[in-house]
Amino acid sequence: MQFGVVLPNLGSIARPDVLCRLALRVEELGFDSLWVSDHVVLPVHLESRYPYSSRGGFAVRPEEDLLEPLTTLTFLAGMTQRVRLGISVLILPYRHPVLNAKMLTTLDILSGGRIIAGVGVGWMKEEFQALDADYEHRGEVTDEHIEIFKALCTQEEPAFDGKHYQVKGIKFFPKPIQKPYPPIWVGGTTHRAIRRAATLGDGWHVVRMRPPELAQGREEVLRLRHQHGLSGDGFQVSIRTTLEVTDTPLGEGRTPLTGTVQQVLKDLGQYQEAGADYIVLGPRGRSFEQVVQSVERFAGEVVPKL
Repeated sequence: MQFGVVLPNLGSIARPDVLCRLALRVEELGFDSLWVSDHVVLPVHLESRYPYSSRGGFAVRPEEDLLEPLTTLTFLAGMTQRVRLGISVLILPYRHPVLNAKMLTTLDILSGGRIIAGVGVGWMKEEFQALDADYEHRGEVTDEHIEIFKALCTQEEPAFDGKHYQVKGIKFFPKPIQKPYPPIWVGGTTHRAIRRAATLGDGWHVVRMRPPELAQGREEVLRLRHQHGLSGDGFQVSIRTTLEVTDTPLGEGRTPLTGTVQQVLKDLGQYQEAGADYIVLGPRGRSFEQVVQSVERFAGEVVPKL
C-alpha cells in the first residue's frame, strides 16, 4: 500500500505557514502524496446532510477559512519535489469543464507530472446554489466533465457533444505531462458513483469505509470494469480515513486507523486484505503540533512494523 496525508486547507489552521511546514514534513517523512479538499463557500444555515458522518454534520464552521484546492496545490507544488498532489475530491460541477481541465493540466505541468485528479459530484446543495451550479443533474454533469477532460488532454482538436456541454472548434495546449492524462480517481459509494469509477475512472476513492464494505465495493467495481471490457490492471482502490495514534487503546466503535500502534496496524492489515492500494490519512488535530505529531508517529512507529 501507498500512503498520503490530507493537509488542512479547510478550517481553523488553513494558513500558508502551516500548509508549507506540513507539506515539507510529509515529504521528508517519505509519504507518497499530500491531499487537499474542495469547498468554496459554506452556508450560514446548512440543511444538507454530510454523507460521511453518522450524525450528518460537517466539521468545518462557515466562519472558518476555505482555501481553494487547485490554487493551494499549485502553491505546494512549488515547494515540494517528490510527493504527488491529490484532491479528495474536486467537485467537478462547481466549475466549467474546460476551465477545470485547464487548471488540472496546468498543475500537472508545473508540478512535473505529480497530480492525482480525485473527482466527485458533491453533496452540499446550498454550495451548489451559491455557485449557480446544477445540483439536480450533478451526476450527468460530472460524467460529461470527465469525458471532456479526456478529450482535451488527448485530441488534437477536441470535440464533445453532450446533453449539458458542447466543445468544438478549439485547440487545447499544452497537454499534460502524464499520458494520456493525469489519473482520475472517482469518489463516492452510491451505485452510480461506483459505475462512474469503473467505466470512466482510473481509480475508486472512498471516505471512511470499513474494510468489509471496501472489499465488497472493490469487487463490484472490478466486475463492472470486466463487464465493459476494461482491465483491472493498474486500477487503484483508495480510502481516505481519519488518523490518530494514541498511547492507550480505544474502545469499540472507534474509527479505523485510530488507536494504538497495534490497533492501527491491525486495521491496515484488514484494509490490505480488502484490496486497498492507497490509504489517504486525515490526521486529527486543531493545531499544527497535533497534526504533525500524528503524521510523525505513523511514519516512525507504524510504517516500520508493516
